[in-house]
Amino acid sequence: MLLDRPGPELSRDQLLDLTQGRDADPLDRSIDVLVSRLRRKLGDAPPFHLVKSVRNGGYQFAARVEAEGDGP
Repeated sequence: MLLDRPGPELSRDQLLDLTQGRDADPLDRSIDVLVSRLRRKLGDAPPFHLVKSVRNGGYQFAARVEAEGDGP
């Protein structure tokens, strides 16, 4: 979902709805766990995070994304 929507912030609720088709429980941290695993697999370390945490918001994919055929 982050690659499909690079740039804008996606809330935890939006990510849960888009990925699992359900509303978030206020204490549900599954998205945080999934993002943590994604970061580990990507080797996403400071200072250049690909997936940025937005305080009191959600997550944002910060890298530039080009679809196949979008090149120069």
